[in-house]
Amino acid sequence: MRVLITSPPAYINNPDKHYVQAGSRWSFSMDIPKKGGQKDHYLPYPFFLGYTTSLLKQKSNVVVKALDPCALDYDEKDFKNAIQSFSPDLILVEVPTISFTLVMNILAEIKNDIGCTVALSGGHVTALTDEVMTNYSFVDYCLIAEYELTFIELINHLQKGSNSQKLKEIKGLAFREGDKICINERRNFLMNLDDLPFPERDDLPIEHYHDFEIYGKPSAQMLTSRGCPSNCTFCMERQVMYASPLYRKRTPRNIISEMILMKNKYGAKQIYFDDETMAMHRNHITSICNEIIQTRFDMPWTCMGDITLSYDTLKLMNTAGCVGIKFGVETIHKGTLHNVQKDFMNIEKVKQFVKWCKKLGIWTHATYIVGLPGENAKEIQQTLKFAQNLNNDSAQFSIATPYPGTPFYEKAKAEGWLTTEDWNMYDGANQSVVNYPDLSKVEIEELHKNAVKEYYRKAIIRGLVNPRRIFRLMQAGSLKYAWHKVLNSQRK
Repeated sequence: MRVLITSPPAYINNPDKHYVQAGSRWSFSMDIPKKGGQKDHYLPYPFFLGYTTSLLKQKSNVVVKALDPCALDYDEKDFKNAIQSFSPDLILVEVPTISFTLVMNILAEIKNDIGCTVALSGGHVTALTDEVMTNYSFVDYCLIAEYELTFIELINHLQKGSNSQKLKEIKGLAFREGDKICINERRNFLMNLDDLPFPERDDLPIEHYHDFEIYGKPSAQMLTSRGCPSNCTFCMERQVMYASPLYRKRTPRNIISEMILMKNKYGAKQIYFDDETMAMHRNHITSICNEIIQTRFDMPWTCMGDITLSYDTLKLMNTAGCVGIKFGVETIHKGTLHNVQKDFMNIEKVKQFVKWCKKLGIWTHATYIVGLPGENAKEIQQTLKFAQNLNNDSAQFSIATPYPGTPFYEKAKAEGWLTTEDWNMYDGANQSVVNYPDLSKVEIEELHKNAVKEYYRKAIIRGLVNPRRIFRLMQAGSLKYAWHKVLNSQRK
């Protein structure tokens, strides 16, 4: 059996719009042309694809290949040609919300042309399993939530020629029994993450992926944990893929072994830990740092963290090689934070956190969301002013987007806030799909555009008057990114 594990292409129907596919926590597109565009732009590593591929290579006798057409800047034609060239018996495609409707016709054509079995995975499919199976008869299987073990069980059953009764035993699987759609119960979480082999890096080379690179390229993206104990209502990964506050951790020894492999075999010059939050459990982050220090492993790393870290923990992280931390602010208004169940956020703590990081020389990257439920235009502008004055190193501004399966989506649907269910419009970097009674879709988009333009315009100015800062911006690739964001916002 020949198995291809993949995601949709970067370019679909538009050679100037690059979609970010598997690997991203939320769907969005970037205005980067296929020809002559920036090649080292943000691109997250597709961890589920990577782990599934490595698991199949280790535990099965199938011929398996991982293909990331997004990282390769493929369009529809490139995508079809690559699949036809490999000629798989089974294709697994992790499809995000934004490109779902765009890619389904392409997959139907591929199945018709080569006769392969089609399985889908990802947050969108997990949230809308019955709808997907009902509306797209060519889809043979849907894999629900965390799917590595589900997929290898499916492969094993297919190789044995299993009947539908056997398929009903595979947790986390949806399939067809004649005209009937069967959706099995969710699989229990994999509790020992060390049982997974390291994710695939040969088919998915580290130099293809770019995120929070501060101290050199290539930067290998890794995970030290899965899940998040917080309950933010807008978070697709937390609410849909995991749907639980359960937080599972790899052991420090297992993590350091992968770091050493990334450096020695793949030439990584930095690590970025892309956990939902690496720092929520103190014993986890401190154990990793102590292991790094004790083994005398020398490599700079960055991570997704949060503002609950103490100064002593930050100092230990810095000693162990931490050079940058991402953290979510979202909004400065307590009422809105309460609405989205992010009550642990404290603005005074944010200010203190940034000061501590500056003292230690740790780069800080803050994230904000424009248009969360309960906010008006004045309150959003106050948050944006706060972002300007925080004087941290870099920032991200996204548009509040209610992705299917999240409590935010259910609330938006119930309240009549949704303007469309055209999934291609669910683009958290460019457009809003909600209208609130006191805040329109158009206002949200304008506030977001102005936030991006003003923040990065001022970031460039601050960089130009501070030689050390401009060096760090250039080193992180943020200066080029800032120019791109300012110029792009002027054109819209």
